[in-house]
Amino acid sequence: MLGAFAFAGIFLLVAVVLKTVFWAVMLPVRLVFGLLFFPIWLVKTALRAVGFVILAPLLAVGGVLVAGLVIIAGLLAVLVPLLPILLIAFLIWIVVRSFSHRPVPAA
Repeated sequence: MLGAFAFAGIFLLVAVVLKTVFWAVMLPVRLVFGLLFFPIWLVKTALRAVGFVILAPLLAVGGVLVAGLVIIAGLLAVLVPLLPILLIAFLIWIVVRSFSHRPVPAA
C-alpha cells in the first residue's frame, strides 16, 4: 500500500513538472495568438455593448407590458367569479328602485 502511494506521488510530481514545462514552452505561442485575437475580441465586445444598448429599452418596455397584462389577468381572475353575485345585486336594485316612490316634482 505504501508503495502504491509512493508511486502515485512520484507520478503526480512528474505530471506537474511536465505540465509546468509545457506551459512555459507554449507561453510565447499563447501570447502571440492572444495579441492576434485581441482586436476580434474588442470588436465582438463592442458589438455586444451596442446590442445591449439597443435591446435593453425594448426588453424593459416589454417587461412592463407583460407585468401590466399579468396584473389585468389576475384582476379578471378574481373579479369574473363575482359576476353572478353582481348580477343578482343589480337585479335586486332594479326591483327595489321600481317599487320605491319618487316625489312628484312641483312645477
